[in-house]
Amino acid sequence: MEYRHAKHSILDDQIKGLIGAGYYSNKSELTIDALQYLFSRRQDLRVASAVELYQEENVTLSRAAEIAGMVSEEFKGVLAEKGLKIKVESLSDEEFDEGLKLIKDIREKGK
Repeated sequence: MEYRHAKHSILDDQIKGLIGAGYYSNKSELTIDALQYLFSRRQDLRVASAVELYQEENVTLSRAAEIAGMVSEEFKGVLAEKGLKIKVESLSDEEFDEGLKLIKDIREKGK
C-alpha cells in the first residue's frame, strides 16, 4: 500500500514540476497531452476505446473506426473477430426526407 502512495506522490510532484516549469498551464492540459501521446503509441487502447464506445452506441461505426485509427471495413473485421454484431444504422424519417430533398435540389441545379 505504501508503495502505491510513494508512486502517486512522485507522479503528483512531476505534474506540479511540469506546470511550474511552464510546459503546461494546468493539469488538464497536461492530461490531454499525455493521453494523446498514449493513444498515438497504443493502438490496442484506441481499438478498445472505439469498440466500447460503439457497443454502448455512443458513436457510429465510421466514428468508431476513426477513433481506432482504421477504415470502416477494417474495424468491422475487429468487431467480427470479437464476435460482436455490426449494428445497421438507419435514418429517421426526417433524416431520410432531408437527404431526399438535398438530392432533388442537386439534380435541379444540374439541369
